[in-house]
This record gives sequence, C-alpha cells and structure tokens, in this order.
Amino acid sequence: MTVTLVTERFVDKQSQAVKEVIQHELALVRYSIEANIFRDTYLADSFASVVALNPKFAMENWKYVSEQFLSKAALVRNIGLAPNDIISHVYPLKGNEKAVGLDFRTVPKQYQTVQIARETQKVFIAGPLELVQGGTALIARYPVFSDAPHNTNYWGGLSVVINYDKLIELSNFHQLKDVDVALAANNSNDITSKFLEGDETVINNFDISYPVYLPNVNWTLFAKYKNLHEIESVKSLKNIFYTLGAITFFIGYFLILFLMNNYLRVHELSLHDELTKLPNRRYLFNEFERIKLRNETVLELTVLNIDLNRFKKINDSLGHEAGDEVLKYTASSLTECLRSSDFISRIGGDEFVIILQRTARMEDIEQMIHKIHLFFESNPFRWRNHEIQLSLSIGYYRFQGQSKELVINDILSEADKSMYRDKLFHKQNEKMNRRQ
Repeated sequence: MTVTLVTERFVDKQSQAVKEVIQHELALVRYSIEANIFRDTYLADSFASVVALNPKFAMENWKYVSEQFLSKAALVRNIGLAPNDIISHVYPLKGNEKAVGLDFRTVPKQYQTVQIARETQKVFIAGPLELVQGGTALIARYPVFSDAPHNTNYWGGLSVVINYDKLIELSNFHQLKDVDVALAANNSNDITSKFLEGDETVINNFDISYPVYLPNVNWTLFAKYKNLHEIESVKSLKNIFYTLGAITFFIGYFLILFLMNNYLRVHELSLHDELTKLPNRRYLFNEFERIKLRNETVLELTVLNIDLNRFKKINDSLGHEAGDEVLKYTASSLTECLRSSDFISRIGGDEFVIILQRTARMEDIEQMIHKIHLFFESNPFRWRNHEIQLSLSIGYYRFQGQSKELVINDILSEADKSMYRDKLFHKQNEKMNRRQ
C-alpha cells in the first residue's frame, strides 16, 4: 500500500513536471515567433528610415543597401520599393521581374493594406497569404514620408515579404510533443480567431494559451495536453516503481536529482552563444527583465548596438574559419573595454548588444564609444600572415524612466536604427575617400 501511494504520488509529480516542460517549450515557440518577426520587421523599419532620410541615395545604392538588409534578415524573401505606390525597385530582381512597374492602385486587395499603413503611419503586416510562386508569406507594408516626423508628405512605401513557412519551421511549432497545438490570429474584437496552423479543434478545447505579440496584430498559441499518464516516460517510471518497490523509489529519487541537474546545465548552455561563449539573445531578454525588477526609483541605462563593417568580405576572402576567429576576437575585445557591471551579448551574425548599467549621460556614452573605437584601431586582428584592421558601426539608445516604461523591443529597435545610420555614414566616408 505504501509503495502504491508513493508511486501514484510520484507519477502525479512527474505528470506535473512534464506539464512544466511542455509549458516551457510552448513559451519558447512563442518567443521564437515573436523574436524572428520583430527582428526582421525592425531591420526593415531601419531600412524604411534610410529611404525616408534620403530616397535618392537609397534608390541609387539599391543593390548595396538591399544586400546589407537581407544579409541580416532571417526570413525575408524579397523587398520592393514603391514611390507613389508604384514598384520601381525589387531585390532580388531574379524571379520578381514582373513586380517592377506594378501600380498598387490597380490591385484593390494589396492597395488596401498599403492605405492602412499610410493612414496609421505604422508598419502593417498582412497574411499569411498563399504566394503565386509557391509557399506562404507575411507581407509587411511600411509607409515612407519625406518630412518625418511630421509625416504629412507621403512619398511611397516599402514592401517586405516574410517567409511564413520558414517562420513556423524555425519556431519548432510542429516538433512539440505530448500536446496538440493550434495557432490563430485574433480578429479586431480579440474574441474570435482566424485559424492559421496546427489542429483547429484545439482552439475551442484548450488547456493553456499564450498570446503572441506582433507589431500590429496579436496571435494566440493554443495547446491541449494529451493523456499525461499514457506518456511513455511516465508509464515506464510507474512500472519501475511497482516492480522494484521501495528500493527503486530511492534510486528514482537520485535519478531525478541527476536529471534535474542535467536539465539545469543544458538550460544554462542554451543561454550562451556557442562560438563566443557570450550571452545570447534569449539571455539578453532575461537580463532586461531582471533590470526591470530592480527596486529603483528611476532606471538609467544605455544600449549599444554594435556591428562589424565589411565582415562578409572577411568571410569571402579569408574563409569562415577566419570569420569565426574575428568574431571571438571582437567578443573578447569588447568585453575588455567594458566595466564589470556592464552586460554584453552576441545576438546573431556579427551583431553585438551591450547594456551600460546606470549610464545615461552623453559624455559617458561618447567616452565609451570612443574607447571601443580606439581599442580596435590600436589593436588590429592578426590571422596567420594577415593583419586585419577591424571597423565597427555603433548605435546607441539611452533610457531614463520608470521600469514600467522600459519596452525592450522599442529600445533595441532605436539602438538598431542608430547603428544603421552609423554604418551608412561609414559607407559614405569610404566612397568619398576612394574618390579623393
């Protein structure tokens, strides 16, 4: 009787542990969808800002600026520029030649989304839609005004086609185990839902749900547990307990401790970048949440967004092994420039984000940026017989306010825009130097 009670109690606990694991995996799916869409839409927002600042420069340098954008975007299939709502530039052009010259006013369904973006003066995401060339995509419409921030002189728009199928694949939505899931887009009343992905029956019969926040619309991730007592891992443990009795109980207890320790170790590894050993994007978001919980009247911090210039050229000319060593050298050099209280992360590719804790004065920010530039100018990277002078583009955003006002995605977006402007400044200087 005692063994039976202990076994049942353990099985219940194990079932609860499985639920928690499932919830954690669902949260990761939600985070992946949000992070991937926000990353590419924020990159595209920076792109649209560049067009608004200098439409002539953007069109004359369309191939270069488009390549720069697509090299950082994970899900973008193609982009189109439409002055006066007529597409004049597309990248990549191959396979999209027919789009050039398209007047959105002649396609009512598409023009409606263009008008919404223009009227709201914000990005509007339409879809998912079935593409003629195959696959499913989200289309992000960005209005471009030539008189920002007044936004009274409408210039045209930027359209970004986001690969929906790849978004779902990267989120591991269909790899979830022991649970049936569905993804739905909330209608304007936030009550009814439009089915997008998964098992549609789950929408009306779910155990848990997670909101998925996108730039101009919300989705919901629904999930329903399967019979947890029938899961193989739970059944096996139950049989072991009944077979071996009390002795096995203690063995199982220590086994659980081992598994928990192993889980914590794997979890810790999942928060760091494998190449540079720096905290990754997930760790960065955790750090922001930790900062928001500080018991401080006013939060002060500055976010630096750092990107390596001409990194693709290093990879192409010297190989990816050299590129990896450059990234590790950049990570260690940036760490050396920082204070022990500051936070640094690699969020992907050749992009790093730094949080300068309790720092918001312009002179302190400028001093830190100058210190970083000076360090890299004074310490070129040496690879075998090559000496490489590394150059960085650095953008920043400083925050002073209440913790509830700390909107993580907005801060990262502003820092990214600042970095992109700095990169264009470097590019223009290089052009001028070559002409001289």
